[in-house]
Amino acid sequence: MAQVWVIGFLATFVGVGIGGGIATAIYRFKKSMSTIYAVCAGLLLGLLSFEIVPEALMLGDWLMFGVGFAVGLIVYEVIHRRFHQHPLIRKDPYKNHSIRTGLFLALVISIHNLPMGIVLGTSDHAEFSFAFLQAMILHTIPEGMILFMPLILAGVRFNVLFLISIVIAVPVAIGAFIGDLIGVQNSGIMALLISSTVGMIYMVTVKEILVESVRQSSNMYGGLVACAAFLVMGAYLWWL
Repeated sequence: MAQVWVIGFLATFVGVGIGGGIATAIYRFKKSMSTIYAVCAGLLLGLLSFEIVPEALMLGDWLMFGVGFAVGLIVYEVIHRRFHQHPLIRKDPYKNHSIRTGLFLALVISIHNLPMGIVLGTSDHAEFSFAFLQAMILHTIPEGMILFMPLILAGVRFNVLFLISIVIAVPVAIGAFIGDLIGVQNSGIMALLISSTVGMIYMVTVKEILVESVRQSSNMYGGLVACAAFLVMGAYLWWL
């Protein structure tokens, strides 16, 4: 049987790739950028509320979550300012916004995948069944959709998206390898790390995605579409 880190890598890569394919299909059939951004915002908020926040609280407590969330806000602001100061990201404001959003999401999802890989590596999985692999893939599909949509809107090429998929999956492999090697996990540290990703993703969602949707439409329209996507994500994760 393949090593746990190989399986974690492949399952994450496949799931993210499927999500990217769905994002490509949505982009081809939807002409309203405000709708696409509102859908992405709702999906992200749903992923936070129903998946990532419960994971952080399961590993820690509300105090750890609050500290990690605050760290995430600070990290977001630091990275946000660095991106705005970069001389290459000023030529096209529309592409600038989409690429910056996609890179932010790639970063925070990669950070999030490291402790998830450690949890996978320390779990007692004597045999990886098809159902287990299927669950791993299905959990990463919405991440791929959310991640690739702004990059597709910016016209990023397929080979770059393929490389980003690998980058996103590598932390899972590294974490699983570490977890399998040491056999134990520091739940407090992982809770802080996951909570910090919540803070970063939240800021990206509100300031980079939802605001852009509202700017191109209206508060009511962006809010209603985002709420619908939020509920869809909740139903999807509940079904899993």
